[in-house]
Amino acid sequence: MDQKRWYSSWDPRVAKFFVPHKPLSEYVRDNAIANPGSIALSFYGYDMTYGELDNAIDKFAMGLTNLGVQKGDRVGLYMENCPQFVISYFGILRAGGIVVALNPMFKQIELEYEINDSQLETLVVFDYLFPEVKQVMNRVKLRNVIVTSLRDYLPQHPLLPLPPSAEHPKKVFPETIDFLSFLNQSPLQQVCKVVDLSEEIALLQYTGGTTGLPKGAIGTHYTLAHNIVGSAKWFGYTKDDVHLALMPFFHVMGMVQCMGAPLASGGRVIILARFTPEVVAKAIAQYKCTVWQTITTMIIGMVDWPHINEYDLGSLRIVWYGGAPISISTIERLKMMVPKAITGQAFGLTENFSPGTVTPLAFPKEGSVGIPFIGTDLKIVDLETGLKELSPGEEGEIILKGPNVMKGYWNRPEATQETLREGWLYTGDLGKMDENGYLYWLGRKRELIKCSGYSVFPSEVEGILHRYPAIAEVAVIGIPDRYMGEKPKAFVVIRPEYKGKVKEEDILAWASTNMAAYKRPRVVEFRETLPKSGAGKILKRILQEQEEEVR
Repeated sequence: MDQKRWYSSWDPRVAKFFVPHKPLSEYVRDNAIANPGSIALSFYGYDMTYGELDNAIDKFAMGLTNLGVQKGDRVGLYMENCPQFVISYFGILRAGGIVVALNPMFKQIELEYEINDSQLETLVVFDYLFPEVKQVMNRVKLRNVIVTSLRDYLPQHPLLPLPPSAEHPKKVFPETIDFLSFLNQSPLQQVCKVVDLSEEIALLQYTGGTTGLPKGAIGTHYTLAHNIVGSAKWFGYTKDDVHLALMPFFHVMGMVQCMGAPLASGGRVIILARFTPEVVAKAIAQYKCTVWQTITTMIIGMVDWPHINEYDLGSLRIVWYGGAPISISTIERLKMMVPKAITGQAFGLTENFSPGTVTPLAFPKEGSVGIPFIGTDLKIVDLETGLKELSPGEEGEIILKGPNVMKGYWNRPEATQETLREGWLYTGDLGKMDENGYLYWLGRKRELIKCSGYSVFPSEVEGILHRYPAIAEVAVIGIPDRYMGEKPKAFVVIRPEYKGKVKEEDILAWASTNMAAYKRPRVVEFRETLPKSGAGKILKRILQEQEEEVR
């Protein structure tokens, strides 16, 4: 076995390799058998035990089977964080289906694309989001639509302030299947149709791409179990841990770190649908949360909140963050806020299903994003060929290899071949590694914008903006934002017939109704022309340089 340089920094309590022998859903079943009365999920005051959760998962799986969902069929989830997401997610896995987690901020153009690309025919959706689905019904092939409401699992007297989406009464649509009725009418029978962990697909997790079209990263049951159970082992989670689950479950970090790893280890998951500093502070203080996996944006929101010192957050033992760089002053304020907690960072991307690197609890190092995860190999390679491994301290592209790497992109053989080379995942991210194996993330090789922890691909935003009739040309770049890390800015050339008739506010308003909030431009600048190369390609590098000159 190679003696990797990061082994000198390895936490001796953590095994260097982990081989799962059963699907992820069966780790949850094990906890239900061992501790059926332990609370698995808490949702604004509603509690669900492991026994109740396990039964609901089995009933959902049997219900899907009775609807005609077969092994390998894709099933979509279009919801905020809630118990229904957890039940549906693990139910799909037990039924042998493939989870496709859709962003609940998606508008119809984005929704239609991912439904058609994944060819999913069954969808679980919130009632308040169903109108978006209705808009695309004649352009997609949905056979089954199961509708639920946040109110389905809310207590009569909530213990925490509710998100805005819970203010409205439950809606019922006659052409759909009601979630609770679906569960109640399904037989209770233990089921798990997964046979081959390494070959059977568990998840299509959509990412973006330089082509502007999101791609489905293929995750097997092996990869899912490896990353989720491995994360629980890395952080030393036990059944006594109480996890604050605020990161969205449709996002790979929230799915793996805030939903999967806590349930695989038998802990209690405090589910929140939306972020506000008040709700987070109240939840941590009330439930004595011990673990909070989050993003830099939320950390900034918490330390800047003027009432934070009124709450006791001393129960937290682990606070991990990622998604954007974080200032030293913010880290110092965070440590004052959670004085007993170990803090650290991680690095990963959709294609390796989080994480790629993680700070070891035993040996944290400020400024780095940790060392390679369990079973993971990592190199820094030269930008010219991508083949030469660089020495410690040299800057290049980060590439990963291991059981946490995707099998490829769904129906995208060329993109797969470009990104996966001899088993190595070429991340497109820049970094350097020190002598002890700690990775330092430096930026992105491609034009990715990181906004509040989400990946925003400019070409996708440009493709949607091009649907606005007044826009002739558009280029999108990321500009710094203290709260979000980065935010998209659009440089726009207006068609002659619209000049003087369109304002920045008009484009921003249109964007807010046609794309998810995190990816829509926050600034629009009108230009007569955009800088181009001799071949006619827009030179975003020049736009970036011009932007930096005026700051």
